Amino acid sequence: MAGLRDCVARYFPFQNIQDVVKLFEEQLNKPEDPDLTLLSIVLGAIENILTVNRTVLTDVDCSKSLEPIFPAIEFSTVEVLYNKFVTIVKSSVDLTEYKSEYATRELVKKVSDVIWSSLTRSNYKDKAHLQSLYSFLTGKSIL
Repeated sequence: MAGLRDCVARYFPFQNIQDVVKLFEEQLNKPEDPDLTLLSIVLGAIENILTVNRTVLTDVDCSKSLEPIFPAIEFSTVEVLYNKFVTIVKSSVDLTEYKSEYATRELVKKVSDVIWSSLTRSNYKDKAHLQSLYSFLTGKSIL
């Protein structure tokens, strides 16, 4: 998606929380509606990386190996997941049927039905744990 690349790629890779704040400020302050798909994927990626179980090494001197506090997130990761979501929705929902400038209850229900019906059996039992589009698209949930 060239449109996503043009307006968003300049914020990546995220190196610190301020980079994320800049993206959110731009999205929330622009004249058009914010891209909630993009924001959900970004937050989900950050949440997943920060909360994933890390193996604790007992015989390593941690004072000499500093890990970055904030995870570096590349645009390519977000773009692939964004395009995957758009493909899932557009292949199942005919947007020409919805003429309103804003999403109607019917459209939201249709998109929701598409998402839930595309869950695999293993994901379906954990659907209450799908916190973001990131966890839906990658199959990674935070329990």
